[in-house]
Amino acid sequence: METNVQHQPNQSVSEDRSMKYVLSFVWMLLLTGASFAIVTMHLVPENMVIPALLILAMLQVLLQFFTFMHLDFKKSRLTAVFTFSGIAIGFICAIALWLIS
Repeated sequence: METNVQHQPNQSVSEDRSMKYVLSFVWMLLLTGASFAIVTMHLVPENMVIPALLILAMLQVLLQFFTFMHLDFKKSRLTAVFTFSGIAIGFICAIALWLIS
């Protein structure tokens, strides 16, 4: 007895993945535009420009980690530990450089 089953590629998974990349790209463009606007249009006080840019940069880095490096906290706690350790080390280095200068 022969069954006639046609195997079609799962397009919904591919479309979901593509949509995820497009949305991530749009968010990154918005974050970059916000950073550019903060600097060129003087939207925040002068002493708050660098902290605002650092916050936007951190958001963009996290977005890139989750989108393009496929970080997902569901897979492993080790991923979360390394991610937050890297953020903490970067934050400590940034504060140290700020205090030195």
